[in-house]
Amino acid sequence: MGWSSFAAVGYDGRLVTIEVDIRRGIPGMEIVGLPGSAVREARERVRIAVRNSGFLFPRDRILVNLSPADLPKSGSAYDLPIALAVLEAAGQVPSDGRERFALGELLLSGEVRPVPGIISAAAAGIAARIGDFLVPRQNLREARALEAGRICGVSSLGEAVRIVDSFISGAPIPDALPPEENRPPSGEGFDDIRGLGFLKRALEVAVAGRHHVLLFGPPGGGKTMAASRIPSVQPPLTREEALEVTRIHSLAGILPPDSGLLRERPFRIPHHSASLEGVIGGGRNLSPGEISLAHCGTLFLDEAPEFRRNILQSLREPMEEGRVSVVRAGRRFWFPSDFQLVLAANPCPCGNLGRDEKICLCGRDELFRYWRRLGGALLDRVDIRFPLAPPGADAVMAEAGSAGKMRERIAGAAEIQRRRGGSRWVWNSRIPPGRLKQLCPLPPELEEALTGVAEKLRLSSRGVVSVLKIARTIADLEGSAPIAKEHLFEAFQYRRYGDGDYLWASD
Repeated sequence: MGWSSFAAVGYDGRLVTIEVDIRRGIPGMEIVGLPGSAVREARERVRIAVRNSGFLFPRDRILVNLSPADLPKSGSAYDLPIALAVLEAAGQVPSDGRERFALGELLLSGEVRPVPGIISAAAAGIAARIGDFLVPRQNLREARALEAGRICGVSSLGEAVRIVDSFISGAPIPDALPPEENRPPSGEGFDDIRGLGFLKRALEVAVAGRHHVLLFGPPGGGKTMAASRIPSVQPPLTREEALEVTRIHSLAGILPPDSGLLRERPFRIPHHSASLEGVIGGGRNLSPGEISLAHCGTLFLDEAPEFRRNILQSLREPMEEGRVSVVRAGRRFWFPSDFQLVLAANPCPCGNLGRDEKICLCGRDELFRYWRRLGGALLDRVDIRFPLAPPGADAVMAEAGSAGKMRERIAGAAEIQRRRGGSRWVWNSRIPPGRLKQLCPLPPELEEALTGVAEKLRLSSRGVVSVLKIARTIADLEGSAPIAKEHLFEAFQYRRYGDGDYLWASD
């Protein structure tokens, strides 16, 4: 019998075969195959955990090889498979010649702790036709989300050995899972937002078609408040999306213990001091960044011009491709990153531009430098640009509107898009150029209107495509198959800013 484990390198990762050789010599254990410091320290953890679990640790020379040898190994997840492989080589664990998979960190007492990346590891093992899996009990629900293979949760090294015995003898294995808790939706809703009906409509259109959004205006206009409520009206994840999102969050080590598939769309808010690796991904351990953690959800950059320019410009390719590819020290890896980008910004560095009771002291050059941080190439990919002004005191007493109806309309529009796309459906913001004519047809008089208004607003070709996609979403929200005149002109209202020198130049 052989034991396999997993190296989390990028989204797919690699299976790692664990080989053990025990020979006469000075007692000790050596681990080869590019082990990191945490893997090298497994020598002592495994030795003490084996003894404290009631087994005999071999008093011979032990060599542990982690193959492929040219792949760096890091983390503590190799403890359990190394311990099982050593016990098998010492004749204390039975063997039937079958390949099995194990993953888990060992405490000195022999207890098994949870580790990140379980769902990716299980997927790699299933793809390699491995049938039996041992994972930490706290990761069991996550691993079984794949609904394949014989996956058992263990809480100690002794229990792992007993389960291996049951695998070979065919004895039943008790593996009941406690019922999964129904977690209430997190975050606040749009019910408590008053006096910002146009903003809520713009965000409804944005969420329904997953269009990228820029909210700009003086402080106090409700940019952050409104953006933070987007998760409350988003449709739930499909099973395929949930598997991808759960897998990414597991690789990042932020999946809560004893949790199965994530059901809510992620909403990530990185601070403007975040590093490039923190947002895009990478670093020493090749971890997913914020754009991947926001996969199938929303990435909200508050005070967007305060982010470093190289971070903002690095968002362009993932926005187009739905994935990020990074090369670090000759190693290439990728993560999914199909996210909805929401940007919030003040109109100028001092924040007073557009406020009646304040005076803006920023010069024209300062405005150019401020907005240049976003850059025209990134801004051109943002479909909806919405200006905001602080609401008056009477807005506090205004009717808030029903967020429930808003959620229903968005869910209906998402279902229309799903039926339209079939098995490979896409959101309206992702309609490929080759299908634009088919999915967004216009009668001749509306084509004329589209061309005329686009020339007046000086829209780029990408801007014209954005208007068509937004109009398609507005029509879907109303359950209309054709795009009508009012849908098209509402779409123009969301695209009329930002194609001049700076945002307020078009006002």
